[in-house]
Amino acid sequence: MTKHIRNHSLSNDEVQRYSRQLILSEFGVHAQERLKDSSALIIGCGGLGSPAALYLASSGLGRLGLVDHDNVDISNLHRQIIHRETTIGKTKVESAQITCSQINSSLKIDTYNQLLTYENIMPIVKQYDVILDCTDNVITRYLINDACVLCQKPLVSASVIRLEGQLSVWNYIEKHGPCYRCLYPQAPPEETVSTCSDVGVLGPVCGTLGSLQALEAIKIVTKIGDVLSNRMLLVDGLSMNFRTIKLRNRQTTCAVCGTNPTIINQPSPPPMNQCSNDQPCRKNLLNRNERITANDLSKSNLSSFIIDVRPEHELNIAQFDNSFHLPMDRLLYKNDDEQLRNELRTNIENNQQIIIVCRRGNDSQLAVRRLKELLSDFDNIDEKIKDLEGGFQAWHTDVDSTFPLY
Repeated sequence: MTKHIRNHSLSNDEVQRYSRQLILSEFGVHAQERLKDSSALIIGCGGLGSPAALYLASSGLGRLGLVDHDNVDISNLHRQIIHRETTIGKTKVESAQITCSQINSSLKIDTYNQLLTYENIMPIVKQYDVILDCTDNVITRYLINDACVLCQKPLVSASVIRLEGQLSVWNYIEKHGPCYRCLYPQAPPEETVSTCSDVGVLGPVCGTLGSLQALEAIKIVTKIGDVLSNRMLLVDGLSMNFRTIKLRNRQTTCAVCGTNPTIINQPSPPPMNQCSNDQPCRKNLLNRNERITANDLSKSNLSSFIIDVRPEHELNIAQFDNSFHLPMDRLLYKNDDEQLRNELRTNIENNQQIIIVCRRGNDSQLAVRRLKELLSDFDNIDEKIKDLEGGFQAWHTDVDSTFPLY
């Protein structure tokens, strides 16, 4: 009888499971073995982390770490495809673990139901071969980037917003690739940062970028192909345009990976008001006397003029009766100040308070600042004009639960 010779450590079940990968000339048995012996950490089990986790779990990865401190909400399901209606209310890491285990029962899965900080991130990151930043928070990117540089781990990072996305691999030492701080040394001001929770995202855009993150992670640990280091992929889902741009090399002046780094032993802490993926920051840009709570507004006997600064398409969801629509784009960029002053004049003069409202109470604070400049010659404008703290979300929570929450 002729005996077959096995030149690999894969079981018969594994050969059958991954047969379509094994017959790829660029991949093969040895790449599958490297994948089996490798580990990946996914930070953020949301729109990006969902497809990334699903593909890594099904690919034959040996160990998968999942980090998130949020719970599954019904508003997640259109883009966070690893979760189900049956797991609403569960932690996202538990929900993701259930789905991944159903795909591949032999996969070792570690879950971290916690908010990453500069105090706990290093012991977690150093355990894994490749890190995937699947968060929706630009401030947290600096924390993750610094930890990856200090632990000498490659970082596959993506971001999505509306119908657009971008992808790159940071700190890829084999190519002497740059880290995130090499291109963006400092975090931007809090009020300039938007997330998909603030401005929206179409689900398949998350799926596209998250799947590509999984692909880059597989290429890194199996050592195949040309890893997306020193380059960035830009995706426009509306026009279906994909283009890759070159990035500058690692910078000697970088605070974490440069010649004389100032961040040496631990990643720099993010601002104290760091936000989670699906619970965006409530910004505090105004003084207490420049704001009014939903409860106080509902009980106020003063005549009020409501200015709604949301985009026009959000008005179709819900709005206050007799409110004046003044979208932020017009207020900040249109340069029709005199016409706007004339449109507002009568209502400002005839009402005792001017209330600025938006979805969450962030844009409305910027609008208060701008309107105070624009209307500075109106009597008592500083006392009259106020931001509705927490916006329509606070109105739903504290005053009228029938007002749609979105």
